[in-house]
Amino acid sequence: MKGGKKEVKTVKRIRKSIIGKPPRLYVKAVFSGFRRGKRTQDENHALVHIEGLNSRKEAQYYLGKRIVYVYKTKNGYKTIWGRICSQHGNNGTVKAKFLRNLPPKAIGSTLRVMLYPQRVLA
Repeated sequence: MKGGKKEVKTVKRIRKSIIGKPPRLYVKAVFSGFRRGKRTQDENHALVHIEGLNSRKEAQYYLGKRIVYVYKTKNGYKTIWGRICSQHGNNGTVKAKFLRNLPPKAIGSTLRVMLYPQRVLA
């Protein structure tokens, strides 16, 4: 105590998981299969369900965004890039076209929807 005043020390606690961790610049998505009919399957269009997306209106934001499938190889990692082209149904599923078609073993795996560059609507 100095001059009748109490000194109070405050300790600011910071969670360790946040320190030094950069922000994630993508949203996770799941490759649910190919666009198909009763007897046919179109491998050119992949059906993708984006995490946290539940309506057709919300899916409008992601149209034109780039999407990537990252997979492991013997020598490291490889990627297949694509773009979200349209909506599919009313529950937030979207259709995506890739430069090379996704392999069937990728069904159920995680994709990344890039949030940059921001597509500006004119």
